[in-house]
This record gives sequence, structure tokens and C-alpha cells, in this order.
Amino acid sequence: MTERDDWRLRLRSWARWKLGVPREALGSLGWDVLAGMCAGVFLGMTMPFLTRIARAELHATDFALGVMNAAPFVGNLLAPVWARQMEGKAKMPFCQVSWITGRSLLLLMPLVATAWGFVGVISLLLFIGTISSPAYTSLMKDIYPDRARGKLMSYVRITVQATTFLSTLITGRLMDRGMGFGPLFAVAGVAGILAALFFAQVRPLASNAPTTPEPPQSLLHFLRDTLSILKDNESYRWFALSVMLYGFGNLMAWPLYQLYQVEQLHIRPTQIANLTNVTSLCAMLGSLYWGRFLDRHGAAQTVFRAILLISSISVVYFFAHSVSLLYIASFLAGFGMAGIELSYMASILSYAEHGKAARYQALHSLLLGIRGVCAPLVALPLLRQVGYQGLFAVTFLLMLIGAWLQWRAARSQESQPPVLKQR
Repeated sequence: MTERDDWRLRLRSWARWKLGVPREALGSLGWDVLAGMCAGVFLGMTMPFLTRIARAELHATDFALGVMNAAPFVGNLLAPVWARQMEGKAKMPFCQVSWITGRSLLLLMPLVATAWGFVGVISLLLFIGTISSPAYTSLMKDIYPDRARGKLMSYVRITVQATTFLSTLITGRLMDRGMGFGPLFAVAGVAGILAALFFAQVRPLASNAPTTPEPPQSLLHFLRDTLSILKDNESYRWFALSVMLYGFGNLMAWPLYQLYQVEQLHIRPTQIANLTNVTSLCAMLGSLYWGRFLDRHGAAQTVFRAILLISSISVVYFFAHSVSLLYIASFLAGFGMAGIELSYMASILSYAEHGKAARYQALHSLLLGIRGVCAPLVALPLLRQVGYQGLFAVTFLLMLIGAWLQWRAARSQESQPPVLKQR
């Protein structure tokens, strides 16, 4: 045995015993972590700065901002179509095509000089990225064992948040020193493509090897069966209703937070980076906490507690008249969204019967698309009528009702576990 082989063996042993990584998932986790590092660079160099660049630098209109915010949700409306197309097929190509095609568009950013050019590139990137959603959820079911999925996914999320933190910190300071967004976004695009290539190396567990697919359904029949999930699965129905109402309030509020920062608090790129980095640090802590909480107490309880945290952000913004108070909101966003990201996918996987995870994710994405398209159309006109503080109060009330519905979903799941779920 060479010294290099001995070092690799020691590293594998440490990962298995100290981090609790099952032997069969170790290889996939390594590639997933590497992909997460690159994805964090891609996300940290772009997403925190989109609204500020569009509004403060390129003077985008409310309508243009609405288009950019709605783009991914328009893509989510087509999730059942994507899921139908991948039924009985390998899921990885759908992720690869979606991620590589969308992120390659950022290589055009050095040529962009107008608001609509910027909005157009970002909107296409976000729209194309939604194609991967049902496939990615199905792959998470295949590559990680049920008993440790929450913990393993949390390790990847921590990696993403760590590199998001570093890349956002550097990008904000480079922008404050006069570097344009064009070359920075092009670098982010390269990192995003590398993330897709690394993720392509993950492999399904032997116990989840592909089976002989059923004959494909017509799109109409597929849609009918997908929507029937709401009728047949009571626990999922409560979950979907909760997420729909909470999510509508959150998606009304989220673009308003960014606009409030730009229009009322006149925030600088460095301050955006600082707030984002607080969010990233808290998300890393949250991933450690929620991953273990999820494995012990289940997805429904995790969603309920995370929703309460996210709802509180509107309260903070209601009273925020300086940037300093927004650090509390950043803490709530980071810790709460870490729970949401882990528990939403875990919820779908726990409700879904074997082989139907992509279908459940398609329904989840469809509902996300509906509220994502409608919420900005309601929020921006309402903002001009009631002002920021009035709208923050409305969104808090909606999210609080959604939290109560999620409590009902948790009670329903505890008293009547999904009978179709197969381990």
C-alpha cells in the first residue's frame, strides 16, 4: 500500500466513523461536496447582487424586476412536463443539460450594458435551471440512504454556504472598488459549470439500481395522476396547503426586502456582502442543527419550526430603519432557510412512494410556480398602496397562517403516516 492509498483509507475511515457517513454513500458524498463548493462560488458571486445591479446600476423598471423575479417560477409551472419527460429515463442528463446550458449564459455578461440585457440573461438562467428540479430530487433519493439522508445533505449544504460566504465577501469588495459585474459573473458561470461536471460523478446506491420502467403515460394522464396526489395523500395535502400559503407570503416579501434595502436604506455592495455572509454563516450552523433534527424528529416538524423563523423576517423589516437591524433578519434567513431547504426535499421524499419522487417534486414545483408568478404581481402594486410597513405586516400574517397549517400537517403525519411510502 502506497502512502497516498494509506492517506485515502484514513480519510475514508474518519468520514465513516466521525461524520457518520455510510460506506455505500461515501464516494457520492465526496463528489457532491466538491460540486457544492463550486455551486457556492456560482451562487455567492451572483444571487446577492442581482437586484442591486438591475436597479441601482442599470435602472431597471418595476416591470423588469418583476420579470426577473418571476422567471424561475414560470419554469416551475412546467415541472410536470419535465417530470413526464424523464419518467423511466436516467435523471442525470436532465440536471447536466439544465445546469450547464443555463450557467453558460453568464459567459455573455461582459457584453451586457442595459437593464433588459441583464434581466434577459438572468431570467433565462433562472428559467432553464428549473428543468433540473424533479431530476435532482429523484437523484437524492437514489444516492443517499434514508436513515442518513438529512445529515449527508446538511454536509453538502454547509459546503455550499461556506464557499458562498467567501465568494460573496470577495465579490462585494471588488464591486465597491469599481470592478464591473460582467467579468465577475463570467467567472461565476465557469464555477457553475464545474459544479455540474463534478455532480455528474455521483452514483446511485446498489439497492436503488434502476428497475425496468413502466410504459410511459400520456402527458394528460401523467398530469391527472400527479394532481391526484393532493386527493389521495392527506398528510401531503396539508403540507402543500401550508407551503402554498406560507410560500405566497414569503415570495411577496422577498423581493420587497431587496427593494427596501436599495430604495429606503441605500445599501452598498459591501453591506450586501456582509449581510449575505451573516446569512451564510447562520446557514452553516443551521445545516448542522437541522440535519440531525430532521433525522430524529421528521420533516414535518422541521418545516414547522423553520417557517416560524422565516416568518419573523417580516417583523424585523417592519421595524428596520437602518442597515444594522437587518443583521437579525440575516440570521433568521440563514438559519431558517437551511431548515426549509433540507426539510422540503425530505418531506417530498418521505411522502413519495417508491419510484414517484420526481412526480411529487413536479407537483411541489408546480405549486411553487403558481405562487411565484402570482406573488410579485400582487406585491408590487400593493406596495404602492400600503407602503413597505403595511405590506410587511400582511406577509407576516400570511406566513403565520401557513405555519399553523404546517402544524396541522405535522399532526396528520404523526397520526397517519403515508401508507404508500416504501423504504
